[in-house]
Amino acid sequence: MAETRPLGQVSFVFRLVGWMVRVLGVMSLAIGAEQGEKGQAESNAGPGHKDKPFTEAFRRTSGWTAGDGAFSVPLSDGRVMWLFGDSHVDDLDKASGTVPCLFQVRNAALLSRGEDILHAQTLSGHGPGFRSLFKDSDDDNFWFWPLCGIEDGASIYVYLTGLRKTAAEGKWAFAATGKDYWAKMPYPAMTGTTYVPLPDFQGITFGWGLARDEDGYLYAFGMKQNGIGSDVFVARLKSPEQNDWSFWDGQAWSGSASKAAVIAKGASTSIHVCKVKGRFVLTTSAFSVACDQGKEILMSTSHRPTGPFTALRKVFTVDDIFQGHHPFFYCPVAHPEFINGQNELLVTYSINGYEPCVGACVEGRLIPDHYRPKAFRVPIKAIGLAEGAR
Repeated sequence: MAETRPLGQVSFVFRLVGWMVRVLGVMSLAIGAEQGEKGQAESNAGPGHKDKPFTEAFRRTSGWTAGDGAFSVPLSDGRVMWLFGDSHVDDLDKASGTVPCLFQVRNAALLSRGEDILHAQTLSGHGPGFRSLFKDSDDDNFWFWPLCGIEDGASIYVYLTGLRKTAAEGKWAFAATGKDYWAKMPYPAMTGTTYVPLPDFQGITFGWGLARDEDGYLYAFGMKQNGIGSDVFVARLKSPEQNDWSFWDGQAWSGSASKAAVIAKGASTSIHVCKVKGRFVLTTSAFSVACDQGKEILMSTSHRPTGPFTALRKVFTVDDIFQGHHPFFYCPVAHPEFINGQNELLVTYSINGYEPCVGACVEGRLIPDHYRPKAFRVPIKAIGLAEGAR
């Protein structure tokens, strides 16, 4: 992010965790002391294991080279669109293996054939200003971070959350505008993107999961910060084209977002919901806004989009240690289109450096691997899913 500018946890930057937490330094230190103990035993790390080949595939040297988010959109022709927040594009110095401290793209995408991210096509914009893929203004004080997307009819729809620059300094110098959009991208042409304003969701961001169910509805999962954690909500619509939203109020579907009921809780403002083997899977991560804080990624499941969800269970402990420290991490995303032959679900998460333990920007350069998605696998049976289910 700009100095490693994180999706701000929305960060994505997804993440995407963006307007997420500006907690007092005192609270941050307290959480770090509680969750940041070192040297966890292997038996307590969770059932997941690092997917080294998939992690390696994000270590690209041209086009998109670093960023956060990594929301995947499976397409009908077998390709996959990967969505990122603040990104580095074509700025890697191969001699030093570093990139400038300041990214030049507020959002970008990769278009891959299956798992071949290493050779995927980079999608970005031209300018003036930031060369972002999704951009409806030349004013770089306002921008979009893409969250989840879906192919529907002859278009790809991507949920965009609106951000604006604030007077603050550093990587937290942003805030939500409160105005979110659909990016409607014709497919397969992928040119002539239009931007469709979304309704007022009363502070809920409904881009943290999009899943079609057998009833024909598209379910959109939302998040709203609650302390250092988050409340999870669900809405539904027939199609993004109709933009006909209704919200689960705990008993029935309502036309008012103000009546939306909490269906689950996130351990932080990093959440993602998708459908896997007939179940709805919630993925969330421990609170982390700096080095050596939370390290766990957790999951829970539900038979219905409206819940109830099972208790959260730890599935992985982040293991990206640098100079003895764990990273600031966020935006865990499950990818059900990438279940392997061992019935293991692919999950990615974003890291954003090791500050303040280890400085990120050194003489105007930073290590791109400290701002790239990482990947792990978790057996679907470990989260209570049947291996033979569809």
